[in-house]
Amino acid sequence: MRLWGGDAAALERAGADLPALAGLEDGLAAEVAGLGGGVDAVDAHVHLGRDADGHRLAPADLLADLGRWGIARAVCFAANDPGPDDQFADANAAVLDAAREAGGRIVPFCRVDPGRPGAAAAMERAAAGGARGLKLHPVAQRFRPEDPAVAAVVRDATARGWPVTIHAGFGARPLAGPLGELLDAAPGARLVLAHAGRGDARAIARAVATRPGVMLDTSLAALADVVALPPERLLFGSDRPYGEHGTGLLLVARAAELGGWSGAQVAAVLGGNARALLDGPP
Repeated sequence: MRLWGGDAAALERAGADLPALAGLEDGLAAEVAGLGGGVDAVDAHVHLGRDADGHRLAPADLLADLGRWGIARAVCFAANDPGPDDQFADANAAVLDAAREAGGRIVPFCRVDPGRPGAAAAMERAAAGGARGLKLHPVAQRFRPEDPAVAAVVRDATARGWPVTIHAGFGARPLAGPLGELLDAAPGARLVLAHAGRGDARAIARAVATRPGVMLDTSLAALADVVALPPERLLFGSDRPYGEHGTGLLLVARAAELGGWSGAQVAAVLGGNARALLDGPP
């Protein structure tokens, strides 16, 4: 795994000191090795496959990363590869195949575009294949969270007992109001707001404070936002292949230090909260 996120050969050609970078990575691995006291960590935010922008992550590479960083499971969904049907049929199927071959280490979510025809059918196919949640990306698929079509797929997911991960940052407009409208239109929905709502995090935190079904993942989040949020609402996430497990774990470690989290709170953020969301209370 590479913390610099670029192509190793290109860096070498540019004169980068790859042994020094490898040493930096090893030092980071040592620093986070004891984080959470040996808790079974869960990465709540991973994209599998190839994205339209060229980023990619293969299941074998993900599983190697999970082993390196001591992460028990990862919630995985398709990259931005909607395919000819615009409903991620092939990409969702690939995630489901990876989950079947991963011995429980990959928790598959399906991805749909609620603004285009066929979203309900795509969810039904994914459910038949073993999907356990839904992923929505308002920026990539260009829809508004408060649109009725979005509420319809979230209600569908809720009826199936699925949590819903929704992109909430990095190009999204202010979301506190729209997310409140979505939650009003889909009673009982369990939402995971990606990136801790980066860009509108404080307003979102205030808006969802009285809504117990809303969690926020830490993938590529701002440290100040994570510190300001209650740890019982947070899920560790990496956003692989855009983020890295090591830096994602380090973010949690720094937030725990600055926020004065207890060991139990750190363990909850790293895995306990995600396990309760996915598997029910212990």
